[in-house]
Amino acid sequence: MRGWLDGYATQIAILLALASAATAQVRVQGITQPRGALNMSGQAGVHQYTHIWAFSPPNNTGGVHDNDYFRNHVMPSIDGVSVIEGWVSTETQAPDALACAPSDTCQPDPAITGMYHHYVWGTYDSTAPHNPVYQWFDSFSGLKKVNLLITGEDGGTANSTTPHYVTSSVWYNLFSPQKQEVINALKDCSGSPWTGVTGGTVSTWSTTTVTVAKTGCCSTVATETNVLQTGDQVWVTSSTANLATGTAGSSVTVNSADSFSYTAVGTGTASSQAVTYISSAQSWPVPYELPYKNALKAYWAAVLAHYDQGFGHFSQLNYFRFGGSVGSEWYPYCVSGTHGGGAVGLTTLAAPYTYYRQNDGLHPVGTYTGWLNYYQEMGAYLQTLGPPWQIIHSINSAEVPVDYSYGTSEAGYAIGYSNRFGVRDGLGSQGLSAQDYVNCVTNNCDSSPPNYGPPNSASNWHPMFLKYNASGAPLELQPSALSYPGDTDCTSPACGTGNGSYSGDLPTFLYPFSINAGATDVEVYWRDLSLAYDSLNYCSVATGQCALLLSITTGNQLNGTNQINWFTTVGIGTSCGGSQGAGTCSYQTNLNAARGQH
Repeated sequence: MRGWLDGYATQIAILLALASAATAQVRVQGITQPRGALNMSGQAGVHQYTHIWAFSPPNNTGGVHDNDYFRNHVMPSIDGVSVIEGWVSTETQAPDALACAPSDTCQPDPAITGMYHHYVWGTYDSTAPHNPVYQWFDSFSGLKKVNLLITGEDGGTANSTTPHYVTSSVWYNLFSPQKQEVINALKDCSGSPWTGVTGGTVSTWSTTTVTVAKTGCCSTVATETNVLQTGDQVWVTSSTANLATGTAGSSVTVNSADSFSYTAVGTGTASSQAVTYISSAQSWPVPYELPYKNALKAYWAAVLAHYDQGFGHFSQLNYFRFGGSVGSEWYPYCVSGTHGGGAVGLTTLAAPYTYYRQNDGLHPVGTYTGWLNYYQEMGAYLQTLGPPWQIIHSINSAEVPVDYSYGTSEAGYAIGYSNRFGVRDGLGSQGLSAQDYVNCVTNNCDSSPPNYGPPNSASNWHPMFLKYNASGAPLELQPSALSYPGDTDCTSPACGTGNGSYSGDLPTFLYPFSINAGATDVEVYWRDLSLAYDSLNYCSVATGQCALLLSITTGNQLNGTNQINWFTTVGIGTSCGGSQGAGTCSYQTNLNAARGQH
């Protein structure tokens, strides 16, 4: 995969000259090497090598064999993996005043003098079998690369990635203003992902005090978990209206690991009613607010310290993506909306945290509550840390109706940053689908710069790739969801994001469409890669179905009917070297054509 770097010794020498004398003696690793060669005029000439990565590959243990199948049958055919590292697994306790030297295990808070964050790395550095990260280093003779996706929040029904302390009054009262606001579907936008924990059952209801039984709901000690703790703000809904808390929420009292109490808006004595609840710690903390943002900065500094050039598998590190919102992305949720008859969302927050557009003409540039100001602030901060590997910045459109100029602006910011060796950062979109092909090939998503479109590619990635593909910067794409063979225009079914949704036909959106735009890195869902490269275990077709433990698991992304149908159409059949079925190898053929020198 590194043949494209042959002959570029001059460029590497230039990069090393940019480093300090101490750093210059360290061999430049992985992605820190150039994507393009400088010609005598100083302009970049494109030498595009496209890498295929497995997004969030399986690391399961026990009776399910996804990991074994994937390692044995898929990994030999791709460049490596993109794996997620969640903040809460590393910062497992609240900051305190125990001073220590800055390192991967301790970082001073960027804003609060005398407060220090402490980190542990056992979750990701453990050498135990099926470790979510280390197993991808400790195998394949060091030939496969690893991309790390650093995330501070997740988009499930309850956020379990942000450390609990970030939304606690003990922490946010250190800042001015003394608050850390959160967004969830129970009090704000019904369409947001944070819809709460279901299955809680009222065990007692005496006047306004309601006690709920839910196994594993709570913590009776001050651990950094994301289950309920005494004092948490909680929002509750129920078919019995009097059991609700309203949009103001209620403070929780934890009774045991399986029970908590709160104050409802109404009175009653009924029991055995079902409720749905979510706490502030399980919601989406507004990420540009000071308590969240400064804690995130400290975490990023710890990541940089841990994976610096002394890291034992430094040579296998490729690129990093740091997310300022959910996942390793930058999407602002619930900009505006209504709930219970009133206006809600980021635009209704009190100053100084009111959300506004960067280019609305009403607010001064440089005020940090503008989303694009937040994007720039965090990107510039990351550059000051001096990463030794390359960074890819996610670009995201925003708002309803969708404003694609956010993606355009973010791409311009991303391409201006660089690592400690002076190597340019890259940009990418995690919304690729067959709809992009329709919008950009059948129609013209690249028209009318600087705003482009309509129609548009996801987050305006296509015109941005065409604009910057001569820069030598990495340009990354990830499908919005699992592919759907044969759906070439996202009409059957419609394309969407997340589990249970699809991104359309892979050959339609991958090769040559994405590659011709300049994509250097494509993160493919691992089940799509198994469909393309595993002729033995994706399905067992002898009985005309994909049987449990004889095939990869379906999870929430796939059903058994689609699995067998897809394998026998685009998978590895006997006609193209496989051991079973009538598949045509079309997925494998397309991925192989995409991967490599272009």
